[in-house]
Amino acid sequence: MKLLVLLSAAVLPACASGTSLMAFPPSMAVAYRDLRLDTATDRAKLVRRVDRAADAFCKAYDPLDPETRFDARLASGRRCPGAATILLAQHMPANVRRAYRAGRREQGGSRTPAFP
Repeated sequence: MKLLVLLSAAVLPACASGTSLMAFPPSMAVAYRDLRLDTATDRAKLVRRVDRAADAFCKAYDPLDPETRFDARLASGRRCPGAATILLAQHMPANVRRAYRAGRREQGGSRTPAFP
């Protein structure tokens, strides 16, 4: 199963400094291999999966902890889901990103972040 996984930029410095694994911010993962991204139904599933991953990340992420903070856009609870979605989308293969954007448009563009 293919997964999109976003680990923080804090991982490498933390590894070098010997920081505990518990100090890392949460990761986001979205499975998409089981989806046919050429269908509207599966594009909608992809959008829901990305939204759930971003929401779960933001609930687990503590922006006040200087050891795990890695992106200022994630510091606001209001902005975090959109910023987390942007970060995840930046790591998507181009075809998955296009399908995600198409799925957003098909749903009326709710909570659409501006990403490449």
